[in-house]
Amino acid sequence: MYGRMSMVAAAALALAACGKREPAKAPAAQAGPAKGTPEWKIQDAMSAAPAAIASAATIMDWPSTPDGKMTQLRAGTNGWTCMPDDPGTPSDDPVCGDSASFAWYGFWMQHKPPRTTTVALAYMLQGATDASNTDPFKTKPDSGQPWVTTGPHVMVFVPDVKALRGMSSDWKSGGPYIMWAGTPYAHLMLPVAAPKADSGSATQM
Repeated sequence: MYGRMSMVAAAALALAACGKREPAKAPAAQAGPAKGTPEWKIQDAMSAAPAAIASAATIMDWPSTPDGKMTQLRAGTNGWTCMPDDPGTPSDDPVCGDSASFAWYGFWMQHKPPRTTTVALAYMLQGATDASNTDPFKTKPDSGQPWVTTGPHVMVFVPDVKALRGMSSDWKSGGPYIMWAGTPYAHLMLPVAAPKADSGSATQM
């Protein structure tokens, strides 16, 4: 009897000891790169396009001054180039385009009419906010006017903008529309999802 009681007591002590142990802690979540660092910019830029494209794309950073030059953050091998969030807009809007689209961007940034000879494509799968759907060079909306908000989309640039005549320029419709219609910089916007509800200070329509 005493032997059985000793065994029970020993079992009770063992259970009590187990009950006092601290529960196992889950591994701490790994924090991502700090915003603004080169690592963060690379991740953000890659989020603009499908992984099959972004994984081998060149990553370039925006110039630090209006007349500065872009900085390469990572070399690529597939002819596509991705850039992180444009710091001049209120939402996260990285872009990833083929070589022809970045040639187009070069002309636009220099305020020169694009001289492209082929259809060009660019992805913005995080969406975008633009200051105007009519003025290619406006940097902020007029007082009281909303930012032009587009959800995830693909941009299509064509050699002859006359081919885009007659297409809608209604960016509020949720369907394809022409941005900067009537200018040398007109291009087709193809939404692939609705704008995000938390797109910063951009006004939703």
